[in-house]
Amino acid sequence: MPFRRSRLLAIIALAAATTSCAAGGYVQTPSMPAARAALRPEYRLFYDALIDYGDWVLIEPHGFMFRPRADFSTFRPYGDGFWAPSDPWGWVWISAEPFGWATYHYGFWVWDRFQGWVWGPGVDWGPAWVNWEIAGGYAGWAPLGPSGGGYGAGMPGDPFLFAPIERMGATDVRAHTVTRAQLGTAAETARPVENVVERDGVRYNFGPDFTLVERMRGSPLQKVKIDEAMGPAPGRRKEADGEAAAAPQIDATREAATAAARQARTLIQRGGASPARLAVPRMVWPKAADEGAGDAKRPRPRAKQGAAADTTR
Repeated sequence: MPFRRSRLLAIIALAAATTSCAAGGYVQTPSMPAARAALRPEYRLFYDALIDYGDWVLIEPHGFMFRPRADFSTFRPYGDGFWAPSDPWGWVWISAEPFGWATYHYGFWVWDRFQGWVWGPGVDWGPAWVNWEIAGGYAGWAPLGPSGGGYGAGMPGDPFLFAPIERMGATDVRAHTVTRAQLGTAAETARPVENVVERDGVRYNFGPDFTLVERMRGSPLQKVKIDEAMGPAPGRRKEADGEAAAAPQIDATREAATAAARQARTLIQRGGASPARLAVPRMVWPKAADEGAGDAKRPRPRAKQGAAADTTR
């Protein structure tokens, strides 16, 4: 069975990481956990930054993925937060979860029947990685899976959440969300929002048109300035794995993420429109030795080629 095979591979990886048959027959202390060792070097930064907020579990065929420590029965990606309208980016998801800076702006989500929702890392930042729908007077969203497909196959119910269109841009949108089953007859009118744009070489769905939301609201949207809260780029240093991230960078990212989640929680409780400015933490990858100074702004590796190119994460 696939599940038994996954567990067997995990046990083998763990055993390989915790023992080493070095010359002389001594046992060597592991340089890193098995899950971290199995990740691509650039993804290990996410491992270090998120380890306190969840577990990394082996999910075939995707490899090790992050499972937030949350209620298995109620947790949904893109559920605890709100949508902020931004002129350059479209609808930006503002998470009240300390891991949300990573899991809703990079990578993809998958539903696993044993582990629930799990997240796989990626290198490209986006305002959100979701599919959008319009159903009657509601806007709906659901997490994208690998290569932009199969996000919630096999999960009980439907992965989409919907909110009244006029509530888009309000920080208390969570209090007004419903599932597809709760939409009633409006669910029959659901149609996808195909508003794909490209920015900085990354393609993503801009989301429902601002003019539609403003018409339903009867008032203009307060556009938000997104401040990219980035720490200093970590330098490359020689350690056992050869790709370890500098601790100051990880600490700075975690501090920025905690502050952003705390601000989002306060705004959700207060209600009202999104503020004029919001901080959204972003990861900074180490700069390769052969990169010029002009490349310092975006020194990141490229995503895999193929179907995922249209939804690069």
